[in-house]
Amino acid sequence: MNKAISREELQKLESFIGYGKPNAKIIFFGLEEAGGGEENLKIRLNISDYEFLDCKRFHLDHLKHKKTYKLHSDDESKRVNLQSVWKYMSFIMLKLDDKSDKEIFKNNSQMLRNYQNNYLGSKSEKGKTLLTEIYPIPCSSLKHWGNKNDSYTELIPFYEDKHSYKKEILPKRVKTFKRLITSNEFQADTIICYGKTHWSSFKSFFKEFNVVFNQVRLSKPCEKGNLSNGTSVYLLPFLGNGQVSYDFLKEFINEIN
Repeated sequence: MNKAISREELQKLESFIGYGKPNAKIIFFGLEEAGGGEENLKIRLNISDYEFLDCKRFHLDHLKHKKTYKLHSDDESKRVNLQSVWKYMSFIMLKLDDKSDKEIFKNNSQMLRNYQNNYLGSKSEKGKTLLTEIYPIPCSSLKHWGNKNDSYTELIPFYEDKHSYKKEILPKRVKTFKRLITSNEFQADTIICYGKTHWSSFKSFFKEFNVVFNQVRLSKPCEKGNLSNGTSVYLLPFLGNGQVSYDFLKEFINEIN
């Protein structure tokens, strides 16, 4: 890239909604995608149809480190690694499809690995999920504006720092999701926001949709609200880092079924 991105390029990066389909049945809503950096953004800017990406195809076809990438594979004989957040998302989807624990974890969790590899965040006919975030430009951490090797300060000169980016992008994202939610394509029954430390951010975001959250009595913290169209919005602990267990997720699945 070697130079600051243009306003048009910034608009493209900010137009990214997520991995999966606009008519997904379940939406997993995080705060911000990890990764990023100059090379990553350059790859993204070279993708023509960018609003919705297929998770598997993006990671296998576009990422610089695709030759050593182990979370997806086109070779079904190879066992992919389970990613700490994606495995819980995949478990939720399989349980909603009435799969038993025995089926899911048989043969070293082959069904779980297969779902992560082929269906999570997929744009295919069988895809049922959308993986999205409040903030659309990936960064290495919630604190960094960029990553440890590439600062976005000069690369994206339209924002002074991450604080100004977050402040200015928020109303744009609200507008983007209002457009999605009111579209004819939108079919989501449930939106799952994950990360207890981010609940205040999710509540601020969905306040713009007049969502009021109330506590749900489960063994771990959980709150629920509803969009005006009836879609349920849940606040859960982070899906990873030991914050949830499969047993808790089965409680949660009973709640939303």
